[in-house]
Amino acid sequence: MSVYIPPNSVGVFNRGFLVKKAAQTPPNSGSSSTLYTVAGGAVLITGLYGRVSTVINGTTGAIALGTAPTVGTANTTGIATAGVIGGAEVGTYVAVGVASSGLAGALVVGSSKQAGASLFLGQPAFTAFTGTITITTSVATMTGAIDWYLTYVPVDTGSTVS
Repeated sequence: MSVYIPPNSVGVFNRGFLVKKAAQTPPNSGSSSTLYTVAGGAVLITGLYGRVSTVINGTTGAIALGTAPTVGTANTTGIATAGVIGGAEVGTYVAVGVASSGLAGALVVGSSKQAGASLFLGQPAFTAFTGTITITTSVATMTGAIDWYLTYVPVDTGSTVS
């Protein structure tokens, strides 16, 4: 007996559920804004990356990805330490890479001219708990926008990311 798996289900078996956030403008310096909300318990994040959809201004602006759990302490670089994205053109990819410390990832900034897949193959998986996933910037005003993509697998029954 054969089993039919719908084509759109293959990604769920491979990387988990996909949640896309379109056109997120980075917040002003020193402040964090919510990128994703984790509800109902823990999730295993199997991929987190962005693609610049509107040119990012300047040359020195950096962003970091963090967590703000509902129980515990917020950590603005808990997922990825800051990476410079100032001046990034449309199509530039950013992804969570492996840091040498093993505690938090490093934000890897690619190029609009390279294959995005090479940035994501070595992405670490990590756990996020009920609360939010945040983005923090390093300059007073950052313009531009990034489309964000997150894939996850629920760890606790009923846990979701939005």
